[in-house]
Amino acid sequence: MNVLRLLREPRWVRGLTLALLVALVCCVLGRWQWHRRQERLAANAPLTQNYHADAVDLTEVLPRGAELDEDRVWTPVRVEGTYDDDATVLVRNRPRDETAGYDVLVPLVLADGTALLVDRGWVPAGGSSERPDAVPAAPEGQVTVTARLRRWEADRRGTAPEGQVASIARDAVTAAVAASSPGPAPELRDGYAVLAAEDPSPASAPALAVEPAVDEGPHLAYTVQWFGFALTALVVWVVAGRRELEARRQEEAGDHAGDPAGDATPAGSPGPELAVTPGPVPHPPSAVRPARGRSRRAARSGVDEAAEDAEMDAVDHRS
Repeated sequence: MNVLRLLREPRWVRGLTLALLVALVCCVLGRWQWHRRQERLAANAPLTQNYHADAVDLTEVLPRGAELDEDRVWTPVRVEGTYDDDATVLVRNRPRDETAGYDVLVPLVLADGTALLVDRGWVPAGGSSERPDAVPAAPEGQVTVTARLRRWEADRRGTAPEGQVASIARDAVTAAVAASSPGPAPELRDGYAVLAAEDPSPASAPALAVEPAVDEGPHLAYTVQWFGFALTALVVWVVAGRRELEARRQEEAGDHAGDPAGDATPAGSPGPELAVTPGPVPHPPSAVRPARGRSRRAARSGVDEAAEDAEMDAVDHRS
């Protein structure tokens, strides 16, 4: 018996409808997780493609007055300039290895008068919550810097002590640099750079940033799970239907095996020894005699056929 025969019954039609709805919802959630994974891969693409690339000139990636393209984030650049150490800005609440600390931002003034904001690294928090105990000074004079470009962060609302910001946001950093600089604040390029190396190297420097981990998240596993749930919903209906049909077959087989009507002999009917067997139906004597007559007729030769038929009819009337 085919499981699709159950579709004739309303109860199983409702069950199939529910299974299809569950499968549809699971497929929608699976596609949503798949798109989340694609977004994560697109966000990780600049890091995986650019982080270990060769350093290029700053003007090739971030010219004056231009905005850093998303696909050029993490591109290494090599640039020469002079640090404006007096305009140093600290970024609060930058944990590393479960230790609170600060990022140290220093503008690197370029030959054209603009400045590239350089994140020179991380320093741990000090005994006071206001600022670190010590901030290593930037190298003096002309410096060659290799750093990786980043876009501005989102602005975090909140108050911070003078010379500090809550995030590396354009407006907050620009205002902090202008407030800390003793002279006119330089024009900042649209983005900042994470320090990789500087020449000459100072005797003491903040801890350089570590390479970010590439994490795709659990979206692929969730995608497989949701589509698996969709398939499971349909398989459960099919398995339940097959079990139902098997139970019905066994029940029908049990009914036939236990039915006494097939073995008992009705009252008044002949027993097995009197059972009528197939064979020729017996004829009355009147029907047999013509056969003898025909035999005699066949034995006689030369007798008129019409006369013999009349004689046979007379014999039948007498009997």
